[in-house]
Amino acid sequence: MRKEFKLLAAAAVVALGSIGAAQAQSMMAPVVTSGMYQPSYSAWDGFYVGAQGSLVAMKSHEIDPAVLVLGEELLGDIGGSAGVFAGYRYQLNDWLVLGIDGEVNNVATQFEYNGRQNYGALKWDAAVRATLGYPVAPNVLAYGTVGYSWGHFDLSPSRGGASTEFTAGGIQLGLGVDMLVTENLMARLNATWTHYGVNDVPGGGTSEPSNSVVRAGLAWKF
Repeated sequence: MRKEFKLLAAAAVVALGSIGAAQAQSMMAPVVTSGMYQPSYSAWDGFYVGAQGSLVAMKSHEIDPAVLVLGEELLGDIGGSAGVFAGYRYQLNDWLVLGIDGEVNNVATQFEYNGRQNYGALKWDAAVRATLGYPVAPNVLAYGTVGYSWGHFDLSPSRGGASTEFTAGGIQLGLGVDMLVTENLMARLNATWTHYGVNDVPGGGTSEPSNSVVRAGLAWKF
């Protein structure tokens, strides 16, 4: 009887030890090796290039006593532009996408004074900007931009044809949303505000232009 009891006790100890070892092993953290983990694919990584159309709302503080009736006037215009853009993005994690973006546009605007006379216009603009984005959905990216823009102005019509062209530059701020329609086709909608500073105009006077622009475009993502 004593021998049977010892055998049963030994079997019970072995069984309890096996259960404890199995539980301890299940509680241990799995070992992750470099070959077992791959970073998740980012739909926003890579280059893109596209074309866009824009609505341009111009404003300019002009000082020129030789031309303007009051010597100083605030002129405005709403025109349009067409151009190309390109950029590159890199997604750092699930909530942060960094990028750089640039554009060149042919602009059609015309400042008027005295209700009908052509004072001049913005002819073309270009910009480069940094972007900071947040993926609000797997295929939708909301972002803000900060950059620098150059604009080429021609005020010759107000001077009887005398050349008064100049190129001005200034800070540009913006917000936008890009959407991947397919893996490679991207739609864009954004808006920017640009201030070109106070500029001396050839032939006399100063010009302080600024604009607000809304763009819509399509791009191919590589």
